Amino acid sequence: MKSYYKMIKPWDIIVVFSLVLLSFIPFFIFSFVQAQKTEGTSVNTAVISVDGKEIRRIVLTDNTSTETFDVHSSDGGYNTIEVTNNKIRIKAADCTDQVCVLTGYISKPGETIVCLPHKVLIEIVSETAAEDDIIISS
Repeated sequence: MKSYYKMIKPWDIIVVFSLVLLSFIPFFIFSFVQAQKTEGTSVNTAVISVDGKEIRRIVLTDNTSTETFDVHSSDGGYNTIEVTNNKIRIKAADCTDQVCVLTGYISKPGETIVCLPHKVLIEIVSETAAEDDIIISS
């Protein structure tokens, strides 16, 4: 064991520690950018689509009411969707895997719920994020 300690030099520890710290920089940058998007005057909207066709838009920002409704797919299946307190979820579904139900509530831009057997997609979009999403490269 002592032979291993003799192989490690002080600069090795400094380099490894520096690399570990540098690996967290992307996490902090993306967290900061996401926080900037959600702090503004943006309006979060849930877009519900079945088989690629948008069927409903629900404004989540400042939504304090509770609403429950069913979405029917072309194969005869259903998804019960619940909207409450600025968030949305699939409360029940008659699909076999129940992944969409287990996803739970979503409320932030970019989050999605997908029910593959029924081809139902719920995604949260920000109405003012279009100008923020422009990527400028030099």
